[in-house]
Amino acid sequence: MHSRRALRLVGLPRYPGEGPRDLSRPLEQVRVLVDSRTDGQRLDLALAAVLTWRSRSSIVRLIENGMVRLEGRAVPASRRVRAGETIEVDVPPPPVPAPAAPDAFTLPILYEDRVMVAVDKPPGMAVHPSGRHLSGTLIHELHRRYRRTDDPAHDVVPRLLHRIDIETSGVVAVGLDELFHQQVRQQFEDRVVEKTYLAVVFGCPREQQGRIDFGILPDKSSAVRLKLTTGAPGEGLSAVTNYRVVRTVDRYSLVEVRPETGRTHQIRVHLAAIGCPLVGDKLYGPDESIFLEQLRGQLSDASRAALVLDRHALHSHSLTFFHPVRGEPLTLRAPLPADLATLVGEG
Repeated sequence: MHSRRALRLVGLPRYPGEGPRDLSRPLEQVRVLVDSRTDGQRLDLALAAVLTWRSRSSIVRLIENGMVRLEGRAVPASRRVRAGETIEVDVPPPPVPAPAAPDAFTLPILYEDRVMVAVDKPPGMAVHPSGRHLSGTLIHELHRRYRRTDDPAHDVVPRLLHRIDIETSGVVAVGLDELFHQQVRQQFEDRVVEKTYLAVVFGCPREQQGRIDFGILPDKSSAVRLKLTTGAPGEGLSAVTNYRVVRTVDRYSLVEVRPETGRTHQIRVHLAAIGCPLVGDKLYGPDESIFLEQLRGQLSDASRAALVLDRHALHSHSLTFFHPVRGEPLTLRAPLPADLATLVGEG
């Protein structure tokens, strides 16, 4: 599947007569043949339509710096292009990440190359700023590792390829290059990225493996506005979750989960719907009033005992996607963390 999609995922226009690009080498030049879609547009707008990973302002800077030629000549950004004309763009080399200072970055790095990094995010860390979490997020830590605003040759802007909840631990993949980020983000949007989660749930599903195919919709009976529930066939947003029981120990089960869709709270809602809510889930667990307690900052000892864990027991275990620079699929894995492993006899 991944190899057949490789050329489309490159995301670059193919100039007539050019052979396949060597994806193992940095992109140095792009040639664009103006066609009917961009005929009559300004040069900067025509390029923005095909070099979609670059902002229009960055394209204007390339033009102003003499790195763009129309029919072999430098022209202003306002020049109108015509069908059949050739645009040549010299692509500046991507910044090279500067070596990080010793002990400056403490999160476990699962994989790193010049265009991406993957880390094992701990529970309790937000991936990006929002609401009450305006500092100390994963993206803040990555900016401290890679940004060098006073050294443009080494200034790298990390971009999240996907997100996981603040209480979920595990794999988070991040792009360090604009084109790579666009290519892999498209794979996430096209749902061709293979995702595997590990969950510790109360009880054990009736079947050792199965497919949960319940639509998801707002839970109008709940006092919590953001709470979701499952509906009858045809109701709500379609959602499919595949699962396999890995082991059962006492009153807990370790379940491998492979979602086919990416709905909000999907895994939590689906596992609760089959009678096996996540350990530690304040919203879909034993009593939603625990969620309201937490909002008020008044989580009681009884509620903590009912939850077992202070966070919901969900771990982003692996991601597999096509790495466009390596030219092959890449699988990233994060081991089961200690708090979940202990519950199922792996600690």
